[in-house]
Amino acid sequence: MSRARSLVLRLLIVALLIGAAVWVSLRAYGEYEAHRAMSMLAEASRVQIGDTEISVLMLVKRYGGYKWTPGPLSPRENWVDKDEYDYQRNLVADYRYNLEVSPFGLLTTDGHMQGSRVTRAIRTAINAAPARLRAILGMRDWGTAVDLSIQGGHVQSVSGMTLVEGRSEWLGHEWRFANAMPHHDMQARVFVIDSAILEMENGGGTAIESLLTPGASAQEVQLARKFNAACLNSISGCDGLCDVAPRALEYLKQHPEAAGNIIAPECH
Repeated sequence: MSRARSLVLRLLIVALLIGAAVWVSLRAYGEYEAHRAMSMLAEASRVQIGDTEISVLMLVKRYGGYKWTPGPLSPRENWVDKDEYDYQRNLVADYRYNLEVSPFGLLTTDGHMQGSRVTRAIRTAINAAPARLRAILGMRDWGTAVDLSIQGGHVQSVSGMTLVEGRSEWLGHEWRFANAMPHHDMQARVFVIDSAILEMENGGGTAIESLLTPGASAQEVQLARKFNAACLNSISGCDGLCDVAPRALEYLKQHPEAAGNIIAPECH
């Protein structure tokens, strides 16, 4: 074998070894971040309505959360539904805490990317690579967030959200636990399963949402927060809401009265 061929072979072996090391590192990093995300959501699920603000500050600190103040409601005379305004006025938080976990950074509220230079560089690579290739390389795009709403020094509501690239579209799972339903025409209900359209920077999709109050049953509370965590890092990815939240959709099939504005898919 000539020196040139030997050199080429060695370079090829080194390149393959480097590629394998990068792939293993990306997979391991993704698994680590998925574990952090699930831990954050689990801790958030233990927060109760009425807990003191002080009791959740360690959670906020552990996951690098930040505090922000929501804007005021528009004047009452601008609202067509005055009853809805009166209802919403009582739901306005003094401020909120937002916590986020994502392997490759999430956009902040001002549109800037969080994370180090490395995560920003990986984000650029993610945006350039086809979705199927991203999954194989361990670069599936996903993010989780927890929102804690504070009113009068106590927790008014807590929510957990996960957004993940599926095989054909973005998929979302969200639960919101609050002392009251988000709209006045829902105030008599204690548990609702709903859906929402997702509009992401690089595509769209569908999310399933569960809304619950302290009046919800233990079963409803449990299934509202349950989703398929394998969607975050599996190479094949998840396909539709049946993969993301099968238990919630099965419950909805048995209890259609829990449906909000959702047309439940047929799951097999």
